[in-house]
Amino acid sequence: MIKKVVIAAAGQGTRMLHLTRGKPKHLIKVKKRPFLAYLLDNLFLAGYRDLILVVGYKEELIKEFLGRYKPPLKSLRKSQYKIRMVSQYEILGPKSKMYGTACPLMCVKKIIGKQHFLFVVGDNLYSAKDFKAVNVEGKYSYVAGIYHKKPEKYGVLVTDNGFLKKVVEKPKKYIGNLINTGLYKFTPEVFDKLSKIHPSPRGEYEITDVLNLLAREKKMKVKKIQDYWIDFGNPADIIILSCFLRSFKKFKKLFGRSRKFEVIPANSKYAVEKAVEYLKRGQVVVCPTDTVYGLIADATSNEAVEKVFEIKERKKKKAIPVFVKDIKMAKKLVIMDKDMENFLEEIWPGKITVALRKKKNSGLAKLISSKKKTVGLRISDYKLIKEILKKMDGPLTATSANISGKPSTTKIEEVFKYFEDENIRPDLILSAGNLSHSNPSTVIDFSKDKPKIVRRGR
Repeated sequence: MIKKVVIAAAGQGTRMLHLTRGKPKHLIKVKKRPFLAYLLDNLFLAGYRDLILVVGYKEELIKEFLGRYKPPLKSLRKSQYKIRMVSQYEILGPKSKMYGTACPLMCVKKIIGKQHFLFVVGDNLYSAKDFKAVNVEGKYSYVAGIYHKKPEKYGVLVTDNGFLKKVVEKPKKYIGNLINTGLYKFTPEVFDKLSKIHPSPRGEYEITDVLNLLAREKKMKVKKIQDYWIDFGNPADIIILSCFLRSFKKFKKLFGRSRKFEVIPANSKYAVEKAVEYLKRGQVVVCPTDTVYGLIADATSNEAVEKVFEIKERKKKKAIPVFVKDIKMAKKLVIMDKDMENFLEEIWPGKITVALRKKKNSGLAKLISSKKKTVGLRISDYKLIKEILKKMDGPLTATSANISGKPSTTKIEEVFKYFEDENIRPDLILSAGNLSHSNPSTVIDFSKDKPKIVRRGR
């Protein structure tokens, strides 16, 4: 088990404004305790016993704090753990000479040697569960990420089958919404990369450059935060953290949904435009339909459809039906003769999903049909869905907005409850309140000689 943890705590925290004029942000008090105390608590609860703080600004105050700090485990004797400080300013010089998120790594090479270790940004709070989750042996380094509704404010992790492909800091265009949380597990190989990075355009040595060097060699994987991640970067975060520590239930009520979901009224004049914007960049949208609330995504995007499966926790062997704009679009996806075309003109639009043999060049994402040769299609009679399809001009997933195994729903509160505590959530919710009571569509399989009713809508 990895025991060593390096905590980056050299910065002042200028975004905390006047609160850090006389002390580092890590010592700002929340519920009468310095923020740093909560971070150290969770590291000890996760089983780490050798903590190395890389300090700088007002480091003497952190030294005083550590002299008073006691781990949360009463049975833990002083001889069983270590907390030590390394001065970044003594090793690398003052901030004006050398600074950046990679600098703390430069200060601990001799201490770490050839051991694997955790590296933690000292102004973020993580759970003991997530600290344990990144304690991974083996040849790979890891970065912990979390899906966020405003990825443009952070470093975005671009992945490929679990590997980090690259990190893009504060992208101007959407490239994904899995963001870097500043929690890492490194192998000693990380130190070899430090000599290969140069000051960024803002004159700092960035850990992003180190990550990208490891990523290019396929030596960095991504772990997703399973519990929570709380950024402690500006004064408003003090209130958020205080509420979180006081009562998780109250925290969820006040901040949970606004932090986790982008919600707009389905009848808003921007609803269609916003939904299409999200869909075209590969995101997943909760949308009311003529049956129940559904999860819609670009049915031709492998990444978007895979995220639908992740959100629903759906088995990959189960297919997902598709919304189409009209029969002309349907004919591009499936094989149908004139008789079938005439039949579909009679039953569509409506609450009937028809399974037909998929064309080899349909362009649909692989997971849509799983390993089946058929795909279920439907034309909805719901105005919002029809408008989105018209503007999108491409097929969309047509699966219910629920976790697999739980019932589909017409109630917006149930949609929130299904997803608000999940790590992977829908990116946008178009809320129409509670829909008229309905049921999922009837599904008829026409792929064989004799039609078969797979699901009967009630």
